[in-house]
Amino acid sequence: MLSLAKFAGVFALVLVVGTVFGQSLSLPTTLKGKIPFDFETLSKIPEFKWVNKKESVWSLFYEGEKFKGRQTEVFAYYASPATLSGIKKSKEKYPAIVAVHGGGGTAFAVWVRDWAKKGYAAIAMDLGGAKPLPEKEQKYPWSTNSNHLLNGAPDDTDVHKFYSIDKDFSEQWQFHAVSNIIRAHSLIRSFSEVDTSKTAVTGISWGGYLTNIIAGIDHRFKAAIPIYGCGFLQEKSAWLSHFDSLGLENSKKWIKLWEPSAYVGNTQMSMLFINGTNDFAYHAESWQKTVDLVPHAKQLFIYEMKHNHERGAEPAEIEHFFKKVFDGKEIKPSLGTPRMIGKWFEAYIKNGEGIQKAQFIYTEDTVKNKERKWEVSPAAIKGNSLIVEASHDIKLAYFLVTDAKGMRYSSPLVIN
Repeated sequence: MLSLAKFAGVFALVLVVGTVFGQSLSLPTTLKGKIPFDFETLSKIPEFKWVNKKESVWSLFYEGEKFKGRQTEVFAYYASPATLSGIKKSKEKYPAIVAVHGGGGTAFAVWVRDWAKKGYAAIAMDLGGAKPLPEKEQKYPWSTNSNHLLNGAPDDTDVHKFYSIDKDFSEQWQFHAVSNIIRAHSLIRSFSEVDTSKTAVTGISWGGYLTNIIAGIDHRFKAAIPIYGCGFLQEKSAWLSHFDSLGLENSKKWIKLWEPSAYVGNTQMSMLFINGTNDFAYHAESWQKTVDLVPHAKQLFIYEMKHNHERGAEPAEIEHFFKKVFDGKEIKPSLGTPRMIGKWFEAYIKNGEGIQKAQFIYTEDTVKNKERKWEVSPAAIKGNSLIVEASHDIKLAYFLVTDAKGMRYSSPLVIN
């Protein structure tokens, strides 16, 4: 039998080991040894150089993976409350955000600036092997005009996203994109003004797709928010024709290696999933199946949310969620999956005291995701339940609640 002193020692060892494992990089068990990520290198600070530290948003290059035998470089923007104030070295510690752009996007100065204004350090990198034009040469803040770098990674076109699956990993876009997000995280963690216990990742569209993958690999993050992007793309998505053209064997290989559903269930971090009812790319059923894989998930399904970078970065719930997680506070409320009882739809609700408004949002359509017509009805709160009278012909439905601060959360989708 262990003495109290020996028990305390063993308990301390368990805590230390648990902490080490909790901060590690790892692949899901089914993928271990299948993808040649060098996690030892990726967890270290990459070689980097500052390009501009004179503006409120700084810019830099950092080292990426090799592409066709040559070393690549990655362009990134960085900002914090200190850079906005012109302070070269801050004594304060800031929580940090890694911001991942979507398809055809680039590093956005406006994105890291907005996070810095909210009190965060933030880094946004280009994942298509390019460098954006200076802000003053862009048409508007979220413009994506850029030039491909001589030593850039593969571009983020379908050639490298899908049709290089039978080539070396160094020619596959996902291998570079995932590696470069992890490198950006390792880099921002090395900055003295960053609180390494409070880092999070968020991505829009293909950046949301990547966020699902990263959440299952980089366990140093405390939270993640994929916007639009989800898994099960081979079932319902805008890319079904791509799988057809890949053929059966290459499709199986792509799904095994780069399908977000193979990764995201490997996470233990808190995640908030955001999507729109009529998204043309990431369909409702696939999105909900992805959410269901995550142990600690919240969701926000927004009525007719438009699909672009600006709208994706807009919801106030993103910063609210990260702040709650970083502060160790419970995110309220929690909503159960709606179920039909007679002519009523009902969902269990926990910690719903602050709810100001409840809605039932549903569709009776079986057409394509982007063409579905959704209806919105007020819902009642009765005790620990949300309840509404509804039709038997409903195909997809969910409850949406709003609290006194305007924060919205939705129940899981019920799929008939």
